[in-house]
Amino acid sequence: MKLERIKRVVSAHFGELPLQEKGGTFKPAGVKRETKLGEVAEHTGYTESQTFAELTLKLNATGKPGVEELSDLGEDTLTIYTSSGKEYYMPQAWVTEPGKLGDAEMEITYNSATSKRTQ
Repeated sequence: MKLERIKRVVSAHFGELPLQEKGGTFKPAGVKRETKLGEVAEHTGYTESQTFAELTLKLNATGKPGVEELSDLGEDTLTIYTSSGKEYYMPQAWVTEPGKLGDAEMEITYNSATSKRTQ
């Protein structure tokens, strides 16, 4: 069985991002269901609310783009490619907080209201 992981991430603004090996996690936008208990089991149900997409990346710190450029960009469009051939599109993605620069690596998190699967 072949397991799936993020293979590439392409930014509309910066091009392909220098992703580290095993350097990303992706949670697609979707629906969250919260259980509401009833006084009796038959009255138990749930409510639904929309969730946003979240992409956290560990990038090699090549300096292009730098942590400031990634952090300061208001909106970007990201395309995520997985090792199994799936593609996801995160339009109007924003950085949630300033990125972190470490030992030749940087970490950045994006959110988007949607994450359409394109392939």
